[in-house]
Amino acid sequence: MSEPPFDPPDFRGRPLADLLAARGLGRDEPVWALRLTLDPRDRCPEHPSLESLVAHGHDRAYSRMQEGTRLGSGRAILVFAAEPGGRARFRGFRRYLARRPGVAPGDLVYDYDVHDLFHGFIARSHRPVFYDALDLPGLDDQIDRLVVDWPRPAMIALRSADHSDLRVAAFAT
Repeated sequence: MSEPPFDPPDFRGRPLADLLAARGLGRDEPVWALRLTLDPRDRCPEHPSLESLVAHGHDRAYSRMQEGTRLGSGRAILVFAAEPGGRARFRGFRRYLARRPGVAPGDLVYDYDVHDLFHGFIARSHRPVFYDALDLPGLDDQIDRLVVDWPRPAMIALRSADHSDLRVAAFAT
């Protein structure tokens, strides 16, 4: 007898960790969750909001530019784009690898579509750290569909994905 099909809506209101466990994620290594916001100092005519970054697919590049080493190196991280009302929408599951200080990825440096973000970040950052981001399997079908309620205070942008208050809020259709 085969197993019943996986039904993501069953996880609404439950901890994100339950969904991850059902997908076999987080058993072999810790999984982290990052709530991405657009720093007001990085807004420009080409990228006036996080929604604009997401719409153009530039949120991935922006997530690779961080102040200091808060993402560590080698961590498996679920990336969520902040939304109104304390919610956040899933944008990808990636392994972030920190680069040596002062070494910026060529794909960011020479990408005309994100040059304004790159130069703005460099200009304001005290400790710029750049990351390579490798896609990880397991949640591809939930990109832009999975929405979570982000625990307060929302200003804590990086949390363990098994945080008890990080809960599945919705699945877009």
